[in-house]
Amino acid sequence: MAYEITDKCIKCGKCEFVCPEDAIKRGWTGYRIDPDLCDSCGGCTYVCPVKAIEPD
Repeated sequence: MAYEITDKCIKCGKCEFVCPEDAIKRGWTGYRIDPDLCDSCGGCTYVCPVKAIEPD
């Protein structure tokens, strides 16, 4: 089960730096999680200040 970043994202970047698999990248429209790289550790959900990351 991978995670996804919802429209609630404020683009703070905290999730990108905590991801041990380097699965979170910033794109033109904001951050996204590569489901092939995500190992579902959930670390990104703990650091997100607006709870914008949910299970996919």
